[in-house]
Parts: sequence; C-alpha cells; structure tokens
Amino acid sequence: MLNASRSFPTGRVILLTLLALAFCTQAAHSQGIYQRKTTVKATIAGSHNIYDGSFTGSGVSSICGEIPKMSSMTGVDTFVIEYPNDDPKNAGIQSVSFGSKQLVGKATTARLFTLNVAVRLPNGSKPYAYVLNTDPPRAGNSGVATIVRAKNRVTVRVKGSNERGGETIDFSITCM
Repeated sequence: MLNASRSFPTGRVILLTLLALAFCTQAAHSQGIYQRKTTVKATIAGSHNIYDGSFTGSGVSSICGEIPKMSSMTGVDTFVIEYPNDDPKNAGIQSVSFGSKQLVGKATTARLFTLNVAVRLPNGSKPYAYVLNTDPPRAGNSGVATIVRAKNRVTVRVKGSNERGGETIDFSITCM
C-alpha cells in the first residue's frame, strides 16, 4: 500500500493547493475583462478641420478592465481598453486604445494615461488617430481620466488636449 504522506509531504500538498486556488482566482478575475459590450463617444475640436466633430460607436471590446501585474507584460497593474474586437464597419469611431497605470485598484482619477482614438469622417475618410499621451508627461499634453465602476459596468471619461496646436477631446467609453 502506498503511503500518501511519504509520496506527497503535507507542505507540498498545501503549496500545490494554494497555487491551484491562485490560478483559478486569477483566471476567474480576468475573464470579466474580455469581450465586453461597449459604447463609446468622442468630441474632438481644434484639429484645424482634420477631424473636428462628434463621433460614436458600439460593439464589443477585446479587453476592458484592469490587468493584474502578474498577467501584465509591464509587470505593474494596468487598466486597459482595446476597442473594437471586430470590424466596426462604418461607425464614427473605428478604434480606441486606452491605458493607465494610475487608474487601478480603488483609484478614480488619473493624470497619466495614453489614449488613441481613430475616427471615420462623414465623407468616409479615416485621418490618423487622435493621440493624447500624458505618460510620460510632456509639454502640451494634459488631461484627466476618471473612472466609475459599478456592478458589471465601467465608464472611463477623458478630457484633455494634445501638443498638436490645441486639439481637444471629450471622450467617454462604457463597458458592460
């Protein structure tokens, strides 16, 4: 008969159990950030008629939520949005990328973030993306990102301006 205590010492069994629980908890936590229904709005001004206007979109985001440092390629907790998951067709907002290392945990406001918004104009053209990068801080780029977390819903709002001669953005995205 096999002696279980000799084959698997108690410490090793406890360690393996804890690792399995940690993995399962991590997997369960991260599942809620993928493939979320998403609505997005942006008003851009001061672009010298490149992409001034109000734009909207809705669909499914590839990712929308906090990535724990153990799963993050940067090694730090990061809030990330990548929208859309599939072809947005003729939507006003073609794509969004947002990331902030400050907008994690219980934080509700961040001054350091990166936002890229690509739009389709009413005439069908797609100018280069509006970019607001305050991380790292640089002259001419400023803004505030806020987040509201509710059950099964997160809304991020960004107001700011970039270094391209006074371009401003009022942006909001909600993932459900």
